[in-house]
Amino acid sequence: MLEPGCGTAREAKQDEEEIEFPYNENTVRKSPNITDQWILSFMQPLIGFFETEMAAYRLYTVVPRLVKFVDILTNWYVRMNRRRLKGENGMEDCVMALETLFSVLLSLCRLMAPYMPFLTELTYQNLKVLIDPISVQDKDTLSIHYLMLPRVRFLPLPLREELIDKKTESAISRMQSVIELGRVIRDHKTIPIKELNVRKVTLSTDKNKYGIRLRAEPDNVVLEKRLKGAFKAGMTSIKQLSSEELEQFQKTRTIVVEGHELHDEDIRLMYTFDQATGGTAQFEAHSDAQVNEMIPNLQVFCRMYSTLQCAV
Repeated sequence: MLEPGCGTAREAKQDEEEIEFPYNENTVRKSPNITDQWILSFMQPLIGFFETEMAAYRLYTVVPRLVKFVDILTNWYVRMNRRRLKGENGMEDCVMALETLFSVLLSLCRLMAPYMPFLTELTYQNLKVLIDPISVQDKDTLSIHYLMLPRVRFLPLPLREELIDKKTESAISRMQSVIELGRVIRDHKTIPIKELNVRKVTLSTDKNKYGIRLRAEPDNVVLEKRLKGAFKAGMTSIKQLSSEELEQFQKTRTIVVEGHELHDEDIRLMYTFDQATGGTAQFEAHSDAQVNEMIPNLQVFCRMYSTLQCAV
């Protein structure tokens, strides 16, 4: 599970050997780079989740979240910042990227240490040689297992909850959705990777022009308990709700179906393509709860719609 994280650590160490990089958590500057802000913000809820779940001894819920974070760190943050980490954008920017990566890796090692004591120890020993001795002179840093577990407030800088930026997290999430949907379409059409280049991006909120319609996906487990005898009729009625009715539901967050008042937790809204009315037959399309993406030939046209509101 930690192999991607170990690879990231090795890459960071190799880059750091080329420059003067003593990591001191007390002198780290706030990075203006949006991906640095994003990964630091994204880590804070993980730490809070870790504290809550470990206190209740729900170990089985923590591991999947840690694995997901390792994937995001290696496949998104590191890949998007390879040039910065190699110093191609200047030494100052390189140091900020390295400080961010180092901080996240050190935090991640401390979180994963109870589950993977040997691999996290190996990774930590590689990282430890890059820590400024002055910053840890009052701490026992011999082993990862001698360090306190991270906390939202105190890791590794004071008041780290101030780094939580939901707007940035949302923006990166939308970007990830566009990329992943493009991959799905590419795989479906067996398009080589090099041929899925972005030549033009068109953003639009004109749903009718492209045949974008809302549809409802009921939560069967929840509604079966609530509707009981009216469950089957309720499912049919929910699936027959018009796009206009669902747009109103987006605004009011409530709708009455078969005499029962339903809310957000009962229905999931999805966007779909109506090729007959929207004239999108020339597009290869795919969507999730946030984004609709249409690819004609080699151009990528992205239609972004939040489940809560249309947003560009």
